[in-house]
Amino acid sequence: MNTAACRALWDRLLAAGLVAGDVPTRAASPWFIRVMLGIAGWIGALFILGFIGAGFAMVMRSAGAAAVAALICCGGAYVIFRLASKGDFASQFGLATGLAGQVLFGVAIFQQFDSRESLAYFLFFCVEAVLTWLMPNFLHRIFTTVAAVVALSLGFAQAGLHGLALPLIVAGCALVWRGELRLAARADLWRPVGYGLALGVLQTAATPMLGGEVLFLFRRGGAGWLQKYGPEVGTLLVAVVFLAVTVQILRELEIDTSSREGLAILCCAVLVMGVSFPAHGLAAALLILILGFAGGNRVLFGLGLLAVASFLSHYYYQMRETLLFKSLILGATGAFLLGARWGMGRLFPAREARRHA
Repeated sequence: MNTAACRALWDRLLAAGLVAGDVPTRAASPWFIRVMLGIAGWIGALFILGFIGAGFAMVMRSAGAAAVAALICCGGAYVIFRLASKGDFASQFGLATGLAGQVLFGVAIFQQFDSRESLAYFLFFCVEAVLTWLMPNFLHRIFTTVAAVVALSLGFAQAGLHGLALPLIVAGCALVWRGELRLAARADLWRPVGYGLALGVLQTAATPMLGGEVLFLFRRGGAGWLQKYGPEVGTLLVAVVFLAVTVQILRELEIDTSSREGLAILCCAVLVMGVSFPAHGLAAALLILILGFAGGNRVLFGLGLLAVASFLSHYYYQMRETLLFKSLILGATGAFLLGARWGMGRLFPAREARRHA
């Protein structure tokens, strides 16, 4: 029964005195029904895509054919997202079809251009950015944003600009999550983009930890100092973004950065960035954490906590220094943070009392 019929029936029952109040909203399907429909949508999409792949193997060997197939898949996904009801089967089928279109776009680009050239990655980044803007689906926008971030980071690495992609992506993530008016005006666009950028930040920060097995894709061209000190330069720029976000949050809380309280907070932020410098990626995880805390976003805050724990664990178990030395660093960092928390409460008891009240 459609909405108009439901409304007409409710009006008749209301006139007869059998019901009272507004039209009840339709209850959402149970979660297990939604999961089952989602799985069914992916299975149906995989069967169709498998049939297309088996019947048209030339698509995977020709850049032009792959591009046409990608346009058809993405166009079909767009139509499904726009015209289909809010059923989970239709949305999951559209998502699977859209992701297949992205893969075909990648096949077309890397068939046409050499994968060792940065141009191919930048073109794929542009395609993913356009799809992020056009596709009206939350999960699809997260996937396309993450894919765009990965393509951008690989493009920078292939161009020899090692370490510069991370601070650029971090700055974009901070701009999205601190732009609350923009989030409110276009939450359907900017919220999934924000989550995708946060995931992309953590993926880019973790890439140097994966070793030569993954980094073989990166061409060793470019400036020699960037090739050698790229991760350190990236971490330093991420720390600058972290401090800029801290200043912006202080202004939002009406705390003067030149006041005693503001200077104490900034000094703590600088020291935290300093002690986190040896563990590459920890500064980016801390930025995700503070963005989630300042914005009251539990998902982003939880993602930041998980990332901080992951980067600390990786730093502790890698064998560049002895375990005793790393234990001392982690212990000193923990003692410093606890001491800073205690000192802030002692120095500014009025604000602490208002917070508890």
